[in-house]
Amino acid sequence: MRKITLLALLALCPALAQADPLPQQLRDCAGIEADAERLACFDRVAGSLDELARKNFGKEQEAATREAPESIVATIEKVEEGAYGKHIFYLENGQVWRQNDSKFVSWEAGQQVEVDRGLFGSFFMRDADGGRSIRVKRVR
Repeated sequence: MRKITLLALLALCPALAQADPLPQQLRDCAGIEADAERLACFDRVAGSLDELARKNFGKEQEAATREAPESIVATIEKVEEGAYGKHIFYLENGQVWRQNDSKFVSWEAGQQVEVDRGLFGSFFMRDADGGRSIRVKRVR
């Protein structure tokens, strides 16, 4: 039984030793003080991009979703009424979200909202202070 457990742990070692995701590698390089070392770090990361692209071929969306945050908090810059009384929210971070359901909200410019990731690629927006949420889709 010990041998099987040991073999299973050894088989998992390569999976545990995987490199950091690309955004983390870039953050690590940016944190290096010395110019020559920082440049060498960025060169190493850039050299690994082709290998990373081949490795992630067909899984691009999975990698992007895994590295994305579960939610963001942003301030509404402008609200427009779209078709069928649904709202379009322009956020100060440049994102534009369209309401997908027919719930009533009275949000206005200057208000902070939180956009949360839902299941199956869906997103929900709610007041940052809490309350009910509406289903939204990112337009831009």
